[in-house]
Amino acid sequence: MMWILLLILAHFFYGVVFMLDKYVLSTPKSNPITYSFYVGAMGIAILILIPISFFIPNNVFVMPNGSEIFWSLIAGIFQILAFIFFYKALDSNQGEVSRVVPYVGAITSIFVLIFSSLIIKEFLTNQQVVAFILLVLGSLIVSFKKGKIFGNKIWWMATFAALFFALFWVTTKYLFLGTNFISGLVWVRVGVAIIAFALLFSKKNRKIIFSETKTSKPKTTGLFILSRVLNAVGSLFIYLAVFLGSVSIANALQGLQYLFVLVLALLLFKKIPSMKEQFGKEFIFQKIVAIVLICVGLGLLVI
Repeated sequence: MMWILLLILAHFFYGVVFMLDKYVLSTPKSNPITYSFYVGAMGIAILILIPISFFIPNNVFVMPNGSEIFWSLIAGIFQILAFIFFYKALDSNQGEVSRVVPYVGAITSIFVLIFSSLIIKEFLTNQQVVAFILLVLGSLIVSFKKGKIFGNKIWWMATFAALFFALFWVTTKYLFLGTNFISGLVWVRVGVAIIAFALLFSKKNRKIIFSETKTSKPKTTGLFILSRVLNAVGSLFIYLAVFLGSVSIANALQGLQYLFVLVLALLLFKKIPSMKEQFGKEFIFQKIVAIVLICVGLGLLVI
């Protein structure tokens, strides 16, 4: 299954991106609105694929019709909202990236499974259902913290992020079902970019975005650019996997991000104070259980 391999690679890059995102957001004057704007607006670079598409068999770019433009913009709204809630959750002083990331991935997967079956009529086999449950359960276990599951606003922001990410991915799959890969990818990313630029209609948002752009440090800017390059590579892989395979399984495999995030958190938590990860005995046992579930779930998908 080539699309499973693509997902593994994609989630490795995403794991690195999330750690970089957490570092950038931990620096002074970092606002989720600003970050969401630039993450979405940079998607306009996808237009470079239009001339390239003429040299790729069965992937020549085609102009969208009215309905496709509408759903591309709807996808853009969903993803920008998801970005804002997600980065707000990461930006919180109480946020823990190695818990927030897998939690969002797990809840997104559940929402995607529901919406994909209702909207695009995508259903899983019995074996895939078992794998899905194990992957999602593994992600939820690593997100659990005794006494703090839904007790503060972080988890509610993360849940809303998951809801909008799920709606985005199901809308994206819906568009992919009616066209070739490059056309669908360009439509979706341009839709996201348009909605990102629409944030500038708000005077408050303009002030936040442009003031932070002027005061950003070269180191922070460099890390942001690196983050976006890695995100672009990961995104390309995950979009292709969603195009080729199951959108539900693609999202369930977000649990793999946790494995990469955990390793990076262990290496970097002393250097980045905002990463309030816990590495006691309870933490290690919890992570081992999650690793086993995720690995078994992945194994069921590839056998």
